[in-house]
Amino acid sequence: MPTETLLLIRHGQTDYNFQQRLQGTLPVPLNDAGRAQARSLAAYLAHRGIGAIYSSPMPRALQTAQIASERLEQKPREDARLGEIDYGCFQGLTKAESATQYPEAHRRWQTGYLAYRVPGGESRLDVQKRMQAAWEDILRVDAASTVAVFGHGSAIAILLGSLFAVLPKKSLSNTSITTLKRRGDIWEIAGYGETPHLST
Repeated sequence: MPTETLLLIRHGQTDYNFQQRLQGTLPVPLNDAGRAQARSLAAYLAHRGIGAIYSSPMPRALQTAQIASERLEQKPREDARLGEIDYGCFQGLTKAESATQYPEAHRRWQTGYLAYRVPGGESRLDVQKRMQAAWEDILRVDAASTVAVFGHGSAIAILLGSLFAVLPKKSLSNTSITTLKRRGDIWEIAGYGETPHLST
């Protein structure tokens, strides 16, 4: 049976999220709020019929996936291609700090949307290519009807931007769920950046 539903899930909160710092590939773990979010997420996902879990190996995503997996009795399959974008010299800085410390790189990052590669980091196009490759492999090899993929806000948004012409004008908050459903050969967004588990 081919995969019919795919859940793209952003990791729980970290201290860097709270401080609005660019994490990129830094090994930042969940904070207490993030672990609480992940537990609420796990309880909600228990009723979604998830048959397989994939995760970025970065600590904040993998920790979120592991908390969910304990409830779902599914071991996460790690895939480095699902990792967050490498922000290079911007990592650990706020956007304002990156603009002050690296003004030219920051300007080019803002204007050269896909192709520009931050010094020491990746371009959005680099991320798009690896995320698309991971997406295609998951759909090709997994027979579970519903699959959960735990990852990162920017990487998920870049993947969605490559799959759909128009996206909702809404940010992907911590532990948000974006639900994609297959209609024949076409994938549709059935829910974007939703957090029903945090509203109760």
